[in-house]
Amino acid sequence: MEVENIFRRIPDFRSIVLDKILFESKYPVMFTCKNNKDVYLFICCLMTANKVEWIGTKTTYDNLIRLLENKITIRDAFLNITEDKIIIDYNGKNVEYRIEKRSNIPDNLLPTADEYMDADRLTDEERTGALVVFGAFDSNVL
Repeated sequence: MEVENIFRRIPDFRSIVLDKILFESKYPVMFTCKNNKDVYLFICCLMTANKVEWIGTKTTYDNLIRLLENKITIRDAFLNITEDKIIIDYNGKNVEYRIEKRSNIPDNLLPTADEYMDADRLTDEERTGALVVFGAFDSNVL
């Protein structure tokens, strides 16, 4: 499953590229994407044999750095930049999407409250690489 190719079927995401995978299992679970100048945080909130659903939000690199440093929860990182969230459904063939206000999204689609990224479980190389990508460090200094 190529997330970029699925997301590019959405008219406003024709230029989207996968930026950084923050957590994965057999597929990217939490990841960032760039779409022109915008940065998005996406979470795969449902995967069945027939359907995949993601929820996404515009974000900033500062927000992502705070997430990786465990200064904010995953839910806070997801909710604190904008009220508009995008929900993307893919059934293996068709892509549907909609923009929803935070107040219209059921809690079960959102990240669990009080859960931190726990970036300590990442290796030093993975954590440093993510922070360099997000601009927290100058890669020439490392």
